[in-house]
Amino acid sequence: VLQLGSDILPQYKQETPKTPPHIILHYCLFKTTWDWVILILTFYTAIMVPYNVSFKTKQNNVTWLVVDSIVDVIFLVDIVLNFHTTFVGPAGEVISDPKLIRMNYLKTWFVIDLLSCLPYDVINAFENVDEVSLLLFEEASITYKFSNQFT
Repeated sequence: VLQLGSDILPQYKQETPKTPPHIILHYCLFKTTWDWVILILTFYTAIMVPYNVSFKTKQNNVTWLVVDSIVDVIFLVDIVLNFHTTFVGPAGEVISDPKLIRMNYLKTWFVIDLLSCLPYDVINAFENVDEVSLLLFEEASITYKFSNQFT
């Protein structure tokens, strides 16, 4: 039988540390739930991006563009939350100093998280619009040249 007594729990979980009001404890229910949501969205991204790149299924589909944009915004919110979330220091203590939290996050996961929330689908959507505009322009110029031959 597994018991969660004081001999098993880490010191920082035995007593709630004093944190500033804008700092989130990394093991609170909200942060745990949020991390599960981020994990699910990461799996969604890891499956859907290669699939859509391979089969080009949603190039002009606005619904998928909106869903992917919402996922990107959620990843951006995750970056903001990570700048306000405690972490466990090398000695096993909870670090709740905002400056130390920022420095730790910038040195560890920030670059990866930032790259994950860039709106590649939106950029590709504008890229496709340029291709469509170019095709329409070429078609219009061919039509114009053709119509001018008979006048």
